[in-house]
Amino acid sequence: MAAAGMGFAILVIFVQLGFYSSVLNTALAVSSRLNGELILISPRFVHLSEAGEIPRARLFQVLAHPKVLSATPIYFRYVVSRDSATGNYCRLFALGFPLADARTAMPLRIPGIDDQLDALRPTGDVLMDRFTQTRCGPSSPESQFELMGTAARVVGRFELGVGFLADGAIVASDDSFGRYFSKLGYSLDRPHLGLIKLAAGSDPAKVAAGLRERLPSDVRVITREELDAYQHRHWVQNTAVGNIFGMGTVAGFLVGVVVLFQILSTDIRNHLPLYATLRAMGYTSQRLHGYVLEQSWIFAVLGYAPALLLTLILFPIIHNVTLLPIFMTGKLAAGVLVLSFIMCTVASMLSSRRLRRADPAELF
Repeated sequence: MAAAGMGFAILVIFVQLGFYSSVLNTALAVSSRLNGELILISPRFVHLSEAGEIPRARLFQVLAHPKVLSATPIYFRYVVSRDSATGNYCRLFALGFPLADARTAMPLRIPGIDDQLDALRPTGDVLMDRFTQTRCGPSSPESQFELMGTAARVVGRFELGVGFLADGAIVASDDSFGRYFSKLGYSLDRPHLGLIKLAAGSDPAKVAAGLRERLPSDVRVITREELDAYQHRHWVQNTAVGNIFGMGTVAGFLVGVVVLFQILSTDIRNHLPLYATLRAMGYTSQRLHGYVLEQSWIFAVLGYAPALLLTLILFPIIHNVTLLPIFMTGKLAAGVLVLSFIMCTVASMLSSRRLRRADPAELF
């Protein structure tokens, strides 16, 4: 029963940290796959979902720097999709870029897209993420599919997984992207990002400093690591999603401490005469506390093993049902093991206070 109680608490921690890691994967799903050392962003940039726009002319100015190999405009917005056969509406994250630039320097590090560039040439054709919710894609290749009220056709697949960002993702050429948003008055002369590729051996920090001196104040130059930091800050600190799973992990930790504290306290109370006998034989308080700590660590191991096994079964099920990027990793398994020992150590320290009652003079 003690091992079952600990196993439940550790399982809660596993699940909460698994969802928390899926929030981290969502934060970096797009930014970590941009194939460039520097990024040109708007001064109003907060995160990818609130990026603002930059003048496309600034990309031509960037190309004048001797260390810059390419400067590619990147377009992204949320699009509303509709499957005419089922009537289902979904919210997709759309990425667009010029195909001509992609043939020189592929802007996205997503396997398979560079092999399907020719398929994107017809305006209106898109590639769809395999991890898009099944209700969002065309129910069949022949069924009508709409993006922002405009007819579209899925001509290929790729694997990205945007997690909590949207119901799925699509990749399109800049021409197709402009077609979807033409009714809203959107112009391709205002991309959302500028992806800058540098020559081999270049120092991104030095090149960024040089570009900041050349470019006006209507754009900012940051590294891709800084873009990842923006995304991480938004999803982990500023959204309720990251905070909820962080608090859930703390709650699981406290549940484990309380459960094991009750178990150890009851065990010490039931065996108090035996502890008093050991103390009368000359055992020190530190040694008796060590026995309680050892017992708590045994419970940690007994609870961790079945919790890990259940997690290995649950995570694939959760991923297949929700398509969230939740996976078991060695880092997660090791982190929860360390947390389990810390949790049990805290519980043993709290429950060991009952050993003060193990006074031979009072019991015998």
